[in-house]
Amino acid sequence: MNSQTVPEIAEFKLVSLDAGLGTFAVPGTGYRLALHVPEGFDAPIGRRIRGHVRGQALRMHRTGAGGNFIEPLDGRPRIVQGTVLAVDPGANEVLLDLVVPIRLEMFEGQSANEFATGEMVNFYMHPGATFTPESAEA
Repeated sequence: MNSQTVPEIAEFKLVSLDAGLGTFAVPGTGYRLALHVPEGFDAPIGRRIRGHVRGQALRMHRTGAGGNFIEPLDGRPRIVQGTVLAVDPGANEVLLDLVVPIRLEMFEGQSANEFATGEMVNFYMHPGATFTPESAEA
């Protein structure tokens, strides 16, 4: 996956931070995502922050209708639908537009090669999606 040609950076407003879990508002929407943050993560509440979101898909399925969404609007992402932005067969991951770009590890036994850029997919997300601030990336 070439991060220089595909946008992988998500932009949020940090709403709260408590015991390794941050609440991140997606500007211009009603979304407030609960994401795990790295140990020692500290950022000003109420400020904009950029970084990478990663998660794990449970069984992913193609769909032909609807738009990109995350349910629930407030809390841990559970049911999601989005557009494939890129496929990384080597890591067995896909990058999706799910309102914000999220890199997802595929469910055990399912291959990222089953999907193509531009396809729309939906699935349940495994608990534990993470946010890593842009400045912490190597």
